[in-house]
Amino acid sequence: MGQLKELTDSLLNLQRAPSQSRVFYHLLETGKTVTVKELAGELDLTHKATERAVAKLLDKGLIQRNMFRESTYMCDSRKILLSLLMVTTELYQDYENRTR
Repeated sequence: MGQLKELTDSLLNLQRAPSQSRVFYHLLETGKTVTVKELAGELDLTHKATERAVAKLLDKGLIQRNMFRESTYMCDSRKILLSLLMVTTELYQDYENRTR
């Protein structure tokens, strides 16, 4: 559960890093496995900004390297969904406890 909490915290703080946010949501939305060069082109970001965003998202566990295609990245939507469900459950339980 600790790892999911960290993932959720990272996810909730993405708005503070516009390039990371754009890369993350693009990978999540498209479900594609892409290279940094492809991402930079699709998002109209510089190669360096995309490279930095990808490195930070990897460190945060929000995206993963694809093991089957070298130098490509993807977003595991199941992990993100689980993280959001956990937060939603906690919020609901807090709400229930406060309204009793």
